[in-house]
Amino acid sequence: MIDVLKAFYTIHYNFAAVSVLLLALVIFLLTKKNYKWTIIFTAVLIVFNVFLYKRTDGKEWTLEAATVKNEFGMESKGEDMTFSVRKNWVNEKGIVVDRGDTVHHWCWVDVYWDKFASTDLVAAIWGENSSKKMMKSSETRADNASNMK
Repeated sequence: MIDVLKAFYTIHYNFAAVSVLLLALVIFLLTKKNYKWTIIFTAVLIVFNVFLYKRTDGKEWTLEAATVKNEFGMESKGEDMTFSVRKNWVNEKGIVVDRGDTVHHWCWVDVYWDKFASTDLVAAIWGENSSKKMMKSSETRADNASNMK
């Protein structure tokens, strides 16, 4: 479990920051002798880390390669890439580093982020018509600004 969380936290340091803040809160509550809230936040910290471990360990994520046309109209497809925390993120020496300091990985966090980033929030909150009106008004403003130059 520690190896998986070390690899996960090295790449997704925002989750590591949440764990460190929860640990700091637990230590603070212990210094104030507030044992009830210490137990609650210790349980939250354990559940959070177990959740991250269960979502990451033993799973594989595959990125399908895009099909690209060259200048002659021929299509070619790259290789699909499969990522898992034990096979692709770490080796005997630690984190796999390729071409500089880039760590190549893909996991459930990236899948969720792609889903969230492709969501039209205006349409989700206020409806599809409001989204279309907002896009039209912003396009009209952009056209007006480019015509003024």
